[in-house]
Amino acid sequence: MTTIKKNLFYVLIQQFILLGLPFLTIPYISRVLGPNGVGHYSYSFSYVTLLINVFLLGSNLYGVREIAKVKSNPGQLSRTFSEIYWIRTGLLMLGTLFYLSCVLFLWEGDKVFYWQTLHFIAAFFDITWLFQGLEQFKKVVTRNITLKLLGFVSVFLFVKDEHDVVLYTIIMGASVLIGNVALFYRLSRSVRFTRSMDGFKRHLKQMFILFIPSFSAMIYSVLDKTMLGFLSSTTQVGYYEQAYKIVYMISSLINISGTVMLPRTSSLIAENQFDKLHQILRDGVTFTLFLVFPIMFGFLVIAKDFVQWFLGNQFQVSGTIAMIMAPVIIFKSLGVIFGSWYLVPMNKNKEYTLPIVIGALLNLILNFLLIPKYGAVGAASATTVTEGVILAVQLWFLKNVIKPNWKMKKGIIMYLLASIVMAILVIVLSGAWPTSLLLKIVLKFLFGGMIYILMLLLLREELARNLVKKLFLFKLSVNEMK
Repeated sequence: MTTIKKNLFYVLIQQFILLGLPFLTIPYISRVLGPNGVGHYSYSFSYVTLLINVFLLGSNLYGVREIAKVKSNPGQLSRTFSEIYWIRTGLLMLGTLFYLSCVLFLWEGDKVFYWQTLHFIAAFFDITWLFQGLEQFKKVVTRNITLKLLGFVSVFLFVKDEHDVVLYTIIMGASVLIGNVALFYRLSRSVRFTRSMDGFKRHLKQMFILFIPSFSAMIYSVLDKTMLGFLSSTTQVGYYEQAYKIVYMISSLINISGTVMLPRTSSLIAENQFDKLHQILRDGVTFTLFLVFPIMFGFLVIAKDFVQWFLGNQFQVSGTIAMIMAPVIIFKSLGVIFGSWYLVPMNKNKEYTLPIVIGALLNLILNFLLIPKYGAVGAASATTVTEGVILAVQLWFLKNVIKPNWKMKKGIIMYLLASIVMAILVIVLSGAWPTSLLLKIVLKFLFGGMIYILMLLLLREELARNLVKKLFLFKLSVNEMK
């Protein structure tokens, strides 16, 4: 197995653990804590996430890029790591003091807000950016499996009713802290700390450049929950949060390539292999749309039934919110390719930053206009429009880089057409299916998938034909082994 395939495999496992296990706790937490309890936790966590990202100045993405550049030089690797780590530590100290001041004076010692401080402490030990830059994804995955299993088991053991919001907050923060400390313990095997701060100004300047899009992204990925709690209610935050988690889970599993491809495309750029880079981009867009078009249209078909079955009757509003946010699956999947595969490793800071800044300002305006009247539905609408605008601006910047040929255009049209027909047929035929929610969801999923692949086979689409051929050959090999 090649290095890139191994890394994709490890990151796929990581995403399943990072998102899959918490995803399995969603039905339990939704029923135990209710919309208000979920909203209280999410509202406080949005502030912590926002402040950590603000004070870290985009250093995670920057750290991966810089480590990837010097990973073959042990001395330079240690110096670069140490300089970035000490800068992060100083910034986090300021952030922790600022947050604790807010807890005391703004939130008047609210215990949920207080215990969210564990995430700040955990951030001091977060060195995942080092191992991602070194393409040592196995270590990160091992750490994440451990911490998520710990949190997963603890939630079911100790969180029993709506009064356990504080306990739930402690479990979530402590599991991240323990996992980060465990990974930090292995640090000496890869690098050693140095006192060098020669690159302090250069690192800080580049972090700040990457911080602008990072902060802007926070406005429409975290600040929406903060604004919902401020302009509406924590119950509306709860509705929005659970729908957002479902959509984010789907898009994140598709977007695993971004973590792996950033160091890889950085290496291609360093070797001036731009033709290969551009071909990788075209292939990435084509394959991503092959996956996300049917997923997005399929999700639209099952969203309301799935949310009612998965979250319970208290969260029926979340079904509508999830449908509104469904296009985000496509927007974010393509955005990862354009950003992490090309713009960031190419140091196209303006092209990477401007779409996100435009989107952030638009999102801020739309939230102020829509949240007071429409609550979580308004926030979801603002998020979807924002993601669409960001993607449109990125496409404008990359129109001379992607340069789709007829084969690529034909494939994309086929994927879109097959997905729309699939959704229509499933909706029309599902009226005669069983009333059991779970059975209906499973039948829609299986029937939709078969229609999509069958239509592409009838259209003689290459990717679908190769997929069926590989599955057929795999079945033959398994039968021969028997």
